[in-house]
Amino acid sequence: MTNKPAPKKWIDIQVVIATISMASTLVFWNMFAGPDRESAEKRAQEQAAIPPQPIITAEPIITAQPTPLGDGKILFGGNAPQTQIIVRTGGGGGGGGSGGGGGGVTSTGSS
Repeated sequence: MTNKPAPKKWIDIQVVIATISMASTLVFWNMFAGPDRESAEKRAQEQAAIPPQPIITAEPIITAQPTPLGDGKILFGGNAPQTQIIVRTGGGGGGGGSGGGGGGVTSTGSS
């Protein structure tokens, strides 16, 4: 009896697809970049033959202006949240027979 060929695994198919896509990318890149390479070399030789002209620019005058406070519109709603600290003393519930009760509870929140 002949052995059955092993079934193709999904990872093998993914590797084949990735290999074909990379190879075709390189082929098309070289095919379309070939004519442009010659013209790019000609332009580079022409620019190398011409010496660059010095460019003289005047420095801009920068004046500091204060930022207006409170004139802008708040886009995402009203005033900034204010933190409130609430301290509750007492309570805390009773413990078991031998243990003590709970202490005070401190909680913070913002509104």
